[in-house]
Amino acid sequence: MAESTDGERARPGGSARSAVVAVAVRLFTEAGYEATTMDDIAVAAGMSRRSLFRRFGSKEDILFAEHDDLFETVERFLEAAPDDDPVATVRSAARMVFQEYVRSPEVTVPRFRLVRAVPRLRDREIAMTARYQAAFSRFLARGETAGRRALTGEALAASVIAAHNHVLRSWLHAPQEPVPWRRFDEAMGFVTDSLGALLREPAEAPRSAASGAGAGAESVLVAVYPAGIPGEDVLARVRGALGAEGG
Repeated sequence: MAESTDGERARPGGSARSAVVAVAVRLFTEAGYEATTMDDIAVAAGMSRRSLFRRFGSKEDILFAEHDDLFETVERFLEAAPDDDPVATVRSAARMVFQEYVRSPEVTVPRFRLVRAVPRLRDREIAMTARYQAAFSRFLARGETAGRRALTGEALAASVIAAHNHVLRSWLHAPQEPVPWRRFDEAMGFVTDSLGALLREPAEAPRSAASGAGAGAESVLVAVYPAGIPGEDVLARVRGALGAEGG
């Protein structure tokens, strides 16, 4: 699946886009992100400044171009997926994302280091992570916007993202090591087997207006966790909160 749906096939001229990204990443690494200009990139890529700006609006757009392409691929994958097992579909989508990152270390590793060094690039990455989480959450909730299924879908989406990033970042710190596919699959299995079981349970019967405290009120759980926290800890906190709400 991931081998046949990559960012280059998602857009016309994908190979040319990838070449520009590779040139820009090299310049950012050699001269520094702030010191490199769009003119520098245009010259190094052998294209006019006008053509470069027509394809990419900024240096950030170049650096994250393949991020955007991959997200569009994942969205199409989710839209075309069957309805029989949404948890397995999201797990496959996360694996697709992981594969695309590890298959191009010459871009992903220096980009990871640049993001850590330049604060405004971190903002762009956080926004992209939020887009993935929202897409997974919507898919898992299956149209529900409130209630236990919507809450569990949100919690599972956050846990899948946390597990994915935990394994990916550990590899990005040591990209000379083999890609940790077994560890990735174990992490995905851990979060999807635990919270995924809740999504497969029968839907709760609607509660009457007179039941419980605060008739008509909805219970909302907001999960906030520090950046870099292990996926196992995120899952434990979310499961504890879900248990407290159900109890």
